[in-house]
Amino acid sequence: MTGVSQGLIAIAAIGAVAVAISARVPAAEGRSQSTVSVDPVALAAFVDSFMTARMASDRIPGAGFVFVQNGRVLMIRGYGLANAAQQRPVLPESTIWRVGSISKVFTATAVMQLVDRGAVKLDAPIDSYVRRVAIPRTYPDPVTVRQLLNHTAGFDEVRPGTQAQTRDGLLPLDRFLTDRLVRVRPPGRTTAYSTYGITLAGEMIEEVSGVTYENFLQRNIWEPLGMRRSGIDVPSTLQGDVAMGYEISGDSLVSQPWEWYHTAPASSINATVADMGHFLIAHLPRAGPAAARVLSDSALTEMHRQQITMHSSIPGYALGFNEDHVGDLRVLEHGGNMAGFSALMVLIPRENAGFFVVNHFEGSRLRDDLKWLLLERFFPSAKQRRHVPTTLPPVEQVRPERFAGRYIPLWSCFSCQPIRAASVMPVTAQADGTLGFAGGRWISVDSLRFVRENGSGYIIFRNDSTGAVRELFAGGSWAWQKVQ
Repeated sequence: MTGVSQGLIAIAAIGAVAVAISARVPAAEGRSQSTVSVDPVALAAFVDSFMTARMASDRIPGAGFVFVQNGRVLMIRGYGLANAAQQRPVLPESTIWRVGSISKVFTATAVMQLVDRGAVKLDAPIDSYVRRVAIPRTYPDPVTVRQLLNHTAGFDEVRPGTQAQTRDGLLPLDRFLTDRLVRVRPPGRTTAYSTYGITLAGEMIEEVSGVTYENFLQRNIWEPLGMRRSGIDVPSTLQGDVAMGYEISGDSLVSQPWEWYHTAPASSINATVADMGHFLIAHLPRAGPAAARVLSDSALTEMHRQQITMHSSIPGYALGFNEDHVGDLRVLEHGGNMAGFSALMVLIPRENAGFFVVNHFEGSRLRDDLKWLLLERFFPSAKQRRHVPTTLPPVEQVRPERFAGRYIPLWSCFSCQPIRAASVMPVTAQADGTLGFAGGRWISVDSLRFVRENGSGYIIFRNDSTGAVRELFAGGSWAWQKVQ
């Protein structure tokens, strides 16, 4: 991502299970056709080869993939096993996967439907619509609806406590959010990935619509788009189609327990690969007059445009989507991780295309590696790279020691005592004035900006009020604070 990120069962079971689904829309109109038409045969050969080899090397039991362009599905696949113990294959039309934080995109879409209907204004304070939960007045400026969706609301990521032990232990959204909304940054100034902001948006959906969050999505997104196997609660009739979550320990697959989240609007949606194909198509330029849509063109345009970035040379946020630059290709995306699962949804608006991939193992890098390789293979602009200086600037000018230290994600819990860091990323100062970060070497291009030596992206530093380096941004959700 933006230059920072780049089985135990019979291998025969990892063979692709191809399932054709009919296009839901007629042929694309000229005004919405892409400039690069992806060849379905070449795409299938590329993805099948990558998935088969990668699943074998990483011992991943099962996976699914769908690619859409110009209003139709070009490729859809299931790979391997949804349940290794039962030897149940992945079927893209019926296997139900946990998509984790991709739920945030559904929530943002639902909010934009309320905006479309005039029931909500993006720049209105959230407490104009939410009455059951008090928003702390820590800062003079109120939190707006827009800031919930572009991750600038400034709420802390208070952990632990977002999960329940059982389904019966789940709290209503308003009860969960009471006393857990902690504001640690002024709103609208800093991008910091926020589970609580999106969960509060889900509470707003309930209060404005008068129905539960899941009920609203069922009526307004899943049913209109034909997403018949999507939801939060999986009915008993479909339980046999749910993929088992797996992690690997030594030489053994270990099944994972179902995770129950109080933060359902940010965490808890389940869907099939085919259903996600419908959702992708609904988020791309209209391919014909009969295309299934759940948002107006103006709402989609607003949702997809860049809302904020911490520097013009790095990606930022749209509404509900992370933005990324792969070469000169702009994409909108969101990943999801749950115990036993990893998923990624990617839109390529300029090319009227997108794809969704899901596989076993939380934190698997399969999705990110596939994204970069696929985009570079089929979209020439993705191969472009940033300019890298041929001569290093003087070390005394760069002063790399200013940047060296330990950095934690801005989505850590800063109000916890002690601070509960999600992870720690070191930045090291090199003798030649370059920086070491995220496994790469970074070269100074101006006082607070560095380019990766392979030209794949930038990192940006920001000073605090005293002039000391305080924050590091690589675009989208990749943001850290210096702690030492």
